[in-house]
Formats: sequence, C-alpha cells, structure tokens
Amino acid sequence: MKKTFWTEVTLAAVLLAVLTLPVSAQEEGFSVRLRRDFGYGAGVNVRGTLTISLVGDETQVESIAFLIDGEVMASVGEAPFRFQFHTDDYGFGRHQLNARVILQDGRVETTSVVGMNFISPEEERGSLVTLFFGIGGALILAVVIYLLVQTLIFKRKPKRAHQTEEARQYGLLGGTICPQCGRAYPRHIWGINLVIGKLDRCDHCGKWAMTVRASPERLRAAEEAEFKALEKDKRAGVIGYQIRDALDDSKYVDEV
Repeated sequence: MKKTFWTEVTLAAVLLAVLTLPVSAQEEGFSVRLRRDFGYGAGVNVRGTLTISLVGDETQVESIAFLIDGEVMASVGEAPFRFQFHTDDYGFGRHQLNARVILQDGRVETTSVVGMNFISPEEERGSLVTLFFGIGGALILAVVIYLLVQTLIFKRKPKRAHQTEEARQYGLLGGTICPQCGRAYPRHIWGINLVIGKLDRCDHCGKWAMTVRASPERLRAAEEAEFKALEKDKRAGVIGYQIRDALDDSKYVDEV
C-alpha cells in the first residue's frame, strides 16, 4: 500500500516537472528584428542603413553579440540591445543574421536566423528603374484606357438646353461652367482630377476642358444667360416661321 502511494507521488512529480519546463523556456525565448532606417527594401532584398535589435525580456540579459553568417558584428553590454549598420559594409549577397544572448544567470541562448539579401548599388538602381517604369507605364496605360472609354462609351450628342428658369441641381460634386460654350453642367465623377482643376467633358458642347467648381451665384448667372439665349432663339424661330408662312401664302394671292 505504501509502495503504491510513493510510486504515484513520484510519477506526479515527474509529470509536473515535464509540464513546467517547456513553459519556462518559452518565457525566456529571444529573437532578433531588423528595421530599415534608410535605403531600398523589397522583401528580403535590401540596401542601406538597418538596425538589428533584440526581442525579449531585456532585464534577464547580461550582454549580447549580434552575428552575421556566424561572425560577430557587434557586442552590446547594456539595454537597449540594438546595433545600426550599413549593408555595404558586409558584402553583397545573401546573409544570415541572429544573436547570441548571455543571460545574467550565465546561460547562453542563440536566436533563430533571419535571412536577408544585401544588394549592390547597381542592383538597387536597376530595381528602382524597373519599379518606376512599371508604375509609369501602368499610369499611362490607365489614362489611355480612361480616355478611350470616355470617347467611345460616354460620347453622345450635346444635350438640349434647360427649358425652365428654375435653379438646377448639380449633385454632390457640384457644378462648373464650360469655358468653351459658357453653359453650366454637373461635374462628373469620371473627370480627371489634376492639380489645377478637373479635366472634364461638357454635357452641352461635348468638348474637354480644365474646370473648377463654380459658386452657386456663378452657376445661377450662367443658367439665366442660357435661358435668355434660348428664349431669344425661340422668338427668332417663331418670327422666322411667320415670315416663311406669309411668303408661302403670298404665292396663292390672285392677281388683280
């Protein structure tokens, strides 16, 4: 009976130790982190000034040695445990960086490795040229497609003039006045926003022009001018029809 009791106690103690040890190791785990302070970076390809730093409980650390390809880059004896360097000083190509951590109780831990590729100035210039040409080409292609869509899909006959003196509604983007025909129309969401204004297409004359958002007073003045011109055209048209009808009727007057 006593033998069975002590056997169970021993097994429980061993099990408790096994369960406790991994937790302690996880709490004391360390790693390194790389931060790009200045220069080029695209994934693991970097060039410029970097900072390698320790991640973990620094209060347990006595000193640390930062390593590159197994060789010591720098030794740091006090917090914060970090080291700044330039990639050109360590040769071009792939490198493995980590740290050897000496704890205050004398134990030594080695962090996992971080792989990076230090590129040369020529490779950096080539990557930047490729990047800029890629972005520039994509922007130019987007503008060309946009203009084609505007020309082929949104192209339509000029709208008829507004038929009433009531104030018009121009929507959330507001209205503008065409510098070509002087008429007011709503600003379009598909207009091209530039620094000095929006490149937009007039609903009336169909021409493209650089425009800005007009004030309600200017829009109302343009509406009134358009309405007056429309009324004038109507009166001129009525008089013209009357004269034409009178001339047509005179052909049937019997001669005396």
